[in-house]
Amino acid sequence: MEIIMDMIDKVMSSNIYLGAGIIFLSRILDVAMGTFRVQMIVRRKKLIAGVLGFFEVLIFILIVSKVIQDIGNWLNVVAYCAGFATGNMVGIYISEKISKEIISIGIISKDKWQGIEEKLRDEGFGVTRNVGYGKDGEVQILKVICERNYFPKVRDVALEHDGKVFITSYLLTGKNGGRMYGVKSKI
Repeated sequence: MEIIMDMIDKVMSSNIYLGAGIIFLSRILDVAMGTFRVQMIVRRKKLIAGVLGFFEVLIFILIVSKVIQDIGNWLNVVAYCAGFATGNMVGIYISEKISKEIISIGIISKDKWQGIEEKLRDEGFGVTRNVGYGKDGEVQILKVICERNYFPKVRDVALEHDGKVFITSYLLTGKNGGRMYGVKSKI
């Protein structure tokens, strides 16, 4: 461990901008790992979450100790804070891109549900329709099950036909059979 710390000291003290850059990039890496680790915990991927957590904290301890040792160096402090903020955005972006989470989307429309249903079916989505009753009377409830990354497409189709449509979505923890856009079915 002492060898790693000496190496980090030499590199960071050779150039203040290089040192700040290392802090910034390291912070992006550890925060992005933390964001992804939380998603692994939610999905009950214990081993992956544990390994990510180990490296996340290792990077954190190494970098935060360097920032605290030279707390008067505002460039390092700003790099640390900027790396944290950027790491959150990078972590969310990575999670969204590699996530294969399945969601249920509910679309509630009073008058323009036919256009929404037809367009979604034309686009290849499986749609289930039910009748519901709201404050202003009868409504149609359309249900679409798909991967989370298709939510914007479904939302845009619904809003294109009905600007007052009510849209909800929630994460599904399991599935069996059925027709889902972007999800291979075994039936």
